[in-house]
Amino acid sequence: MNLTLQLPTMREFMHNGRNLLLRRRTVIASADRVLITALVSMVDDIGRLAGAATSEREALTCLRGGNADLLICTDLLESGNGPSLVTAARSLRPDLQTLMLIQRPLRSTIEAAIDAGCNGLCSRERVGNGHLLRAVQAIDSDDTVIDPVIAGVLRHSRLSAGRSATLSASLSLREEDVLRGICRGLTNQEIADQLHLSIDTVKHAVSALLRKLEARDRTQAVVIAFRNDLVDLPAKLPRWTT
Repeated sequence: MNLTLQLPTMREFMHNGRNLLLRRRTVIASADRVLITALVSMVDDIGRLAGAATSEREALTCLRGGNADLLICTDLLESGNGPSLVTAARSLRPDLQTLMLIQRPLRSTIEAAIDAGCNGLCSRERVGNGHLLRAVQAIDSDDTVIDPVIAGVLRHSRLSAGRSATLSASLSLREEDVLRGICRGLTNQEIADQLHLSIDTVKHAVSALLRKLEARDRTQAVVIAFRNDLVDLPAKLPRWTT
């Protein structure tokens, strides 16, 4: 695939992502020494690094000692684990935004991360090529994000059967299309682009479907959607003409 024509957009995206990290104070936590070194180098080059640790206890010490507003962690730590760290971190700093890089793409791990209140879930394999910056940007604009790999794990696990008929009937066609976009791991802007809607219309639809699904956020909406078999994802979202 020739991406030459997309280079200006890619450069703009990287520029915006770097500007976003410049406004953040970030703590990084992972048992993966290679990953943590790469993340520390990236954040330290273009942002403000508040601390780095390999265990849950050490990461919490970093958070207590500074004014971090972003935690990037993996599910695997040398002691403790990512979901437990996020639960404790959000108790310590309720306004903290958290992005978890999932190394073990298991349903139990993903559900634990969602229950802990993670703002974003991203596959460890998608950290490169700007995907990490994209996830941070999506959290900043949409508050929560779940990438396509993680959404796919939830979809194929199908979870347990639920109240699908009642929930499906309560959603409008447009809300169902927006829900499909969320379940594909798309941001609000990406959904707006594919459905040819305004970003405000998509945000309104997201708020409405979260209320109807009784979901706390987008990641919980994905779990509810797959648990109740609400979506059967098409290759591309349909186009709205009005």
